Amino acid sequence: MNTCKKCGVELDVDMNFCPLCGQKRNITPRTDTKKGGASEIHDSVNETYGFKDLTHTQKRKVVWELVTIILVSGIVVSFIIDLLVNKQITWSKYTITSGLFVFINISLIIFFHRRMELLLSGGFVAGALLMLALDWYNENAGWGLEVGVPIILSFYLAASSMAIVLRKTRQKGLNVIAYFLLIVSLFCIFIEGILSYYQSNTVNLQWSIIILVSVVSVSAILLFIYYRLKRVTDLRRVFHI
Repeated sequence: MNTCKKCGVELDVDMNFCPLCGQKRNITPRTDTKKGGASEIHDSVNETYGFKDLTHTQKRKVVWELVTIILVSGIVVSFIIDLLVNKQITWSKYTITSGLFVFINISLIIFFHRRMELLLSGGFVAGALLMLALDWYNENAGWGLEVGVPIILSFYLAASSMAIVLRKTRQKGLNVIAYFLLIVSLFCIFIEGILSYYQSNTVNLQWSIIILVSVVSVSAILLFIYYRLKRVTDLRRVFHI
């Protein structure tokens, strides 16, 4: 059992500082002459711990705790002010809903940053619920379900496509910029299509087509430069130039 040498509190295996007195736990080797020189591990407390001494998991937890405190404080303060001034919940419902949305996304990023499918799907669900909540606050205007959710879905589909491209691309350079521009142009097409269908029940594409043509030209140039330079580099390797 590991204990703090200063205050005697029991320490878990993954703890590198005492949760009570805040002293750093340094693990140093010690030779036991009674056992023929076999090395053992013991704890010594020398200095106060700092943020840089924490593990990556501990750092993420600290950041999450700080963000949680800030968001909860903002939500509670806005709720109390709204209740005291208006005697009911009015504008604070937007602050509460937005704060919860931010909290969910930050939690996903901190704890599921290596699981892209959970990060993107969870972000989409949170964004869709935010749009539906805002639509409900405005007495079911209809734009939340017909405009907000489709745009959120388009955004996360674009983000998923970019994540797949980054995962599949071994060598990253100008080609990544070209792929990113192409995905953004397709996202613009989805946005204009959704907005035009919501307004006139027809898909009428104008400015997004201009963006697509411009982006395709720029992306083609970037891809040509990238693969041309890559080919020259490969030839130099072959001929040892």
